Amino acid sequence: MPYAEKIVVQALEKTGSTWITQEDLEKEMARSNTGTMNDIIYGVKDKFLVSFKMGNGMTAYSTRHFHEAENKIAENVMRLQFVIPSKKYDNEVIDQLIDEFEEKKNSGHKLHYHQRDAVKMVCNNNFSVLTGGPGTGKTTVLSAITYCLRALDQRIKIIFTAPTGKAARRITESTGEHASTVHKKLNIGNNSNLSSVFYEDAMFIDESSMNDIELSNILMKSIPDGRKIVFVGDVDQLPSVGPGAVLRDLIASNTVPVTMLTHTFRQDNNSKLFANICNIRNGIPQFIDGEDFHSILLPPGKGQEKLATQQILSAYQKAIKKYGIDKVVVLVPYRKKKLCSNSLNNQLQQIANPGKCGYQYTNQSDRNVLFFKKNDFVMQLVNRDECANGDVGQVISSSAAGIKVKYTDATVSYTPDDLGQLALAYSMTIHKSQGSEYQCVIMCFLEEHKIMLQRNLIYTGITRAKKECIVIYQQKALEKACKTIADANRFTLLKEKLQDLRAQYRMIYGI
Repeated sequence: MPYAEKIVVQALEKTGSTWITQEDLEKEMARSNTGTMNDIIYGVKDKFLVSFKMGNGMTAYSTRHFHEAENKIAENVMRLQFVIPSKKYDNEVIDQLIDEFEEKKNSGHKLHYHQRDAVKMVCNNNFSVLTGGPGTGKTTVLSAITYCLRALDQRIKIIFTAPTGKAARRITESTGEHASTVHKKLNIGNNSNLSSVFYEDAMFIDESSMNDIELSNILMKSIPDGRKIVFVGDVDQLPSVGPGAVLRDLIASNTVPVTMLTHTFRQDNNSKLFANICNIRNGIPQFIDGEDFHSILLPPGKGQEKLATQQILSAYQKAIKKYGIDKVVVLVPYRKKKLCSNSLNNQLQQIANPGKCGYQYTNQSDRNVLFFKKNDFVMQLVNRDECANGDVGQVISSSAAGIKVKYTDATVSYTPDDLGQLALAYSMTIHKSQGSEYQCVIMCFLEEHKIMLQRNLIYTGITRAKKECIVIYQQKALEKACKTIADANRFTLLKEKLQDLRAQYRMIYGI
């Protein structure tokens, strides 16, 4: 990678942006003591970098790769909407099918009018976005949509996908529909330019807030004309790890049909879990305790790791007795350093699986000693053929030859040399939990986690809980998180490119 491009890529990866202003780039170069504006100017001349003059007179920079990825996504969004337009159905026809779904598949429960709107949106458009928070009935809507699409066309082929194996399994469990990861469906490997073409008639992409600019570009160009594509996600959750804010930009552009589900069904009015989800989503740094939500406030200042750990271990011991080991998780912002999932896992293991027979492994990169035992829950940390990064399985055998792990769809053997791919999964980072659900979530965040503290992070952690959430925290940490929205400062131009291209389509085709 050319030097100038490397400077810009490193700056963008820190913020998740696809563009950076000259002012911010100069600050970053000064902070990291790398490069000068002359390097950047030469990078533009050599076409490794791209510059853009903003309306306020400032100049922004990006790599040619990110710039072209945004262009291609915008082009493909328009292509999929308009080159072969979707067949249109009368509202009366779809309403009748929804009535049938309610009676036959939904135990007579009626859909909210927003949910009905979502079904009609997908049936009548080739590209659409369905968004909403936890408990707003996205799963019911997806089931209603598939019912209606199959009633309208008995030959239709539908596929459900998600960015992670965990999220794909949740779709299968909740809808009964087979689902796979986007990577597996499109055969995206180390050489992402060789992705497969999507041949089914309709594709749903769940947890789409996790899709970065790179994956979204590969996905969009893999879809032929005339197919039906639905992005499903919650914009209040954590944004993608990689650069971009694709779901946010699609919704904000007003160039694609969007239905936002706002009516909540999952929790009743007495649910404090739901009340706290709403508080965090609205940036209110206050927790309300009740039967399904418990907050433990720690004293302010540094040095509270020991007390926090004691509270976590105590809460965990009670929770696994109530719900079972596989239905409880401890979530923290960090995987390494101080109060982190690595250090907690070894202690939680002694509570959940205290046996002494197993295989000891030293992870040199983490500087962590692990003891893999039969019945341990473990997480895969990298993609491989049999399982994906983030998948959680259970150890079924452990010996000097290595271990075997049972995942939902496969049993995988690990030699001692492979064990760096695994971590214990009694605790994990909040990022790694995205796409999962647990009966009980125990979450801890402290002032020492300040670099990671964002509203989206706390929201994502709390919304992993289905029945009960226990939060161990410091007030300043909560206030810091509520003030910071993860993708608010992500500087991208996808929204503007979508709007510009939509205006061109309107002038040329009158649509």
